[in-house]
Amino acid sequence: MNAKQGCFSGIQNFGYTRCLRDSDFTKLLRWPGYRVYRHEINERAKTLKLWIRRKRGNKKLICSGCGRKLDEAHEVSEREVRDLPCMEFRTTVVVEVYRVCCPDCGVMIEKVPQLPSKAPFSKRFEDAVGQACESAAARQVALLFGLAASTVRAIDLRYLEGWAASRRTPALARMGVDEIYLGKKQKFITVVSNLESGEPLWFGRERKKDTLDLFFREELSSGQRMRITAACVDMWEPFRLSIEQWAPNCRIVYDKFHIMQHANRRSPAGGVLPQERAFAGAGETRALAAAEPLGASDGQQAAGAKADVRTQPEAFQALSSEREPGPPMELSL
Repeated sequence: MNAKQGCFSGIQNFGYTRCLRDSDFTKLLRWPGYRVYRHEINERAKTLKLWIRRKRGNKKLICSGCGRKLDEAHEVSEREVRDLPCMEFRTTVVVEVYRVCCPDCGVMIEKVPQLPSKAPFSKRFEDAVGQACESAAARQVALLFGLAASTVRAIDLRYLEGWAASRRTPALARMGVDEIYLGKKQKFITVVSNLESGEPLWFGRERKKDTLDLFFREELSSGQRMRITAACVDMWEPFRLSIEQWAPNCRIVYDKFHIMQHANRRSPAGGVLPQERAFAGAGETRALAAAEPLGASDGQQAAGAKADVRTQPEAFQALSSEREPGPPMELSL
């Protein structure tokens, strides 16, 4: 088919052929502040190419470095990007992009909202790829859009970064701190999560006190640190010291797994604790009590032998007890 300007003979939805002009393609494209001044259609390859430039009233140029508004352009160039398909036709848009001479940044490319990065894709095309990655693997999305899998992963990363920057972060009231073992070289990384929203907030190298101090110092303000009411951690001493230093209103809750692990290690037989040493509730962290010493027989108890009852097991007594435990608190873990 011979591509002629202002005519597209492939639309016959209502029993007649209608010619599409550049103004019609401008309405279909819907790029705010831009108009189509040329188009090219390849019916055999099913491609649509549009050339666009700024409208007459859209003459304010914005520096991409500092955001300053400028009136004069330094030079004009063209940039070709891929946009969302128009029906069955793969759409490519050629945009006139201006370079501005900014007093603060020097010569810079103008800021175009529809072009979020240097990649040859429009913003809404990258949004469509990012939304597809929410429900499918990168290779499947790559086959759907005709892209390389590495390109899809890079687009998905930019999509997630934009989503994280624009969304409202939930308030941090109950936090969880734990470590992940990565191997002999990297050793551990520290993970801080929001227990109420169930999402990770921050990752740091190693599991030292300085690592968690970095999170409190750089990621949270003084008001945010004061609003933390509870922190669930294991019995790692550097984590406890850091939380006590930076979050004075926070109550430390040890997870049940490490409590039982320490209690089992401190038991006289070195094995399983008796059934009386258990937690009172599934969502509460309470002190363990030993109802009787290991190895005591029923006859000895009947003869009047005193049972060794402790308010805390030996594992708790071996820990540092600078802070008195508060009332039990339920957490949705």
